[in-house]
Amino acid sequence: MMASAERSETPEFLLPARLRGLQPTLIRQFFERALPDSINFGLGEPDLPTPDFLREEAARVTREEQNGYTSHPGLPALRAKIAEQYPHLSLGLSDVVVTCGSQEAMTAAFLSIVDVGDDVLLPDPSFPAYDACVRIAQGNPVYYRLPAEKEFGFDIDEFKRAITPRTKAAVVISPSNPTGKIFSSSDLEQIAEELGGTGIYLISDEIYSDLYFGERPHSASEFYDRTVIVSGLSKSLSMTGWRLGWATSSRSEIMQPIHVLHGFLTVCTSAITQKASLLGWTEEAEKWKAQARDIYKVRGEFLVELFDKELGLRATSPEGAFYSMLDVRELGDDLEVAEKCLKNRVITVPGIAFGSEAKGFLRISFCNTEERMAEGVRRMKEALRA
Repeated sequence: MMASAERSETPEFLLPARLRGLQPTLIRQFFERALPDSINFGLGEPDLPTPDFLREEAARVTREEQNGYTSHPGLPALRAKIAEQYPHLSLGLSDVVVTCGSQEAMTAAFLSIVDVGDDVLLPDPSFPAYDACVRIAQGNPVYYRLPAEKEFGFDIDEFKRAITPRTKAAVVISPSNPTGKIFSSSDLEQIAEELGGTGIYLISDEIYSDLYFGERPHSASEFYDRTVIVSGLSKSLSMTGWRLGWATSSRSEIMQPIHVLHGFLTVCTSAITQKASLLGWTEEAEKWKAQARDIYKVRGEFLVELFDKELGLRATSPEGAFYSMLDVRELGDDLEVAEKCLKNRVITVPGIAFGSEAKGFLRISFCNTEERMAEGVRRMKEALRA
């Protein structure tokens, strides 16, 4: 009887500390509440179809080849192609791990660098997964402002102020999600100078590095040795669902644990995706990337001008990626403005989803045709006048 009573009093499940407080992002919450036939200005992925040459190669590989496990860090031929992107680092195959998208690469990098109680510098605003992944690694997110009054550009004084004696890592995202801004070579030089001799690691998110509208963005690894690059083909070749990313660095003390973690988390990235992705650096692929850049540049300019003309609102001029920040401060709270738009079948993302610095703005994605974007702005105008 005693044993039975004890069993009936089994304590309730307690969520591990590393997961407490984690919630779906505000971005996802808005998407899930969208009405049918909504126009999506919140989309964080390309609307252009995956290039035919990649689809055809994936189909061929599926039909003709045996597609079992690859080595944990990925096909040697694919790792070699990735390493060639960073000639200044003289990378070997062991310095590259092919991951299931850049999200896994980012998470593995944090888990390999951050210990309990370590501080990690994150840009404000930034993609919300960074905050979550730092917390999963049981670190403390500490933010450096990308000031709204400077169009969310880098400010070295803000970066310096955020560094603490417990800082273990810092993050740069260039081109930026959510702002579309690019860190200049001067910005990256200043960061490298500030971090020099500190032992702090830099995680450089370069997933949008092929989507730029002026000069090609520099990699932070060109200026700072203790850099881990997180990137992939998801955005540049419209392969978000294919899950092909990578982590790479000249720092073997970080790449070795990333390698081990990746093996336990996923074993390997899809063999079919890896084999097809070998075409991601061909002349045909580079031509497709250039065409995509041209399309997004025109769309971004069109949308910024449309907001000014139709709504009398200012949006930042994107330098890369496919985002602009629309200033709605004169209309009130960004959450309320986004709610009004949502009710009139337009999905936007309130700036507060990316950090306090973006409060009063909406992140607007221009992964839409000009016709759909014009209709979206018309619906926004209707909603905001009601």
